[in-house]
Amino acid sequence: MKILEREISLRDETRAEEQTRQALSAEDYRQRVDPLTETQAELSGRVKKIITDLLALPDGAESFQQELALMSRVAEVMDEATGLLAQPETGPETIAAETEAIELLLMAKRMKPKGGGSAGSAPGGGSTGTTDQSALALLGSGSEENAGEPEREVTQSTGTTGSELPAEFRAGLDAYFGALEASQSE
Repeated sequence: MKILEREISLRDETRAEEQTRQALSAEDYRQRVDPLTETQAELSGRVKKIITDLLALPDGAESFQQELALMSRVAEVMDEATGLLAQPETGPETIAAETEAIELLLMAKRMKPKGGGSAGSAPGGGSTGTTDQSALALLGSGSEENAGEPEREVTQSTGTTGSELPAEFRAGLDAYFGALEASQSE
């Protein structure tokens, strides 16, 4: 989810601003935190649009009860973080609110649907899809997190050198090491 990725980035930026807070004047600090406030407000607005879009679906309120409840909580937490950033405040309370929003978004990303949707069989009468992903989980960067890794057999390769040395090199190396051993034994 792009919202999740941006919220993680915002939390990192908030931490960075908190670390530089003591070195800045109050006005400089406010000027640096204002863009963070705007970003947090924009992310909250995007979450609220997702809620509106889900509610606009046929039977959306019934079919997506868990998702709607979770996204509503995300919006509340993001609004709290927006208010803290507007003060301006980048301390532990703000970072905790942003972290909570991230954790809730991760929960939404992992959420499996409990059912819902139309089951019509007449042409145009509804979907007969078999997805086990919620609509929210499908809003992402396409990283195929649920794809399985193919099993493969790995053979041990320790001690193999690939190709053998040509005969003339082997003879030369044997002579060299033989002479070396003879000189060390004297």
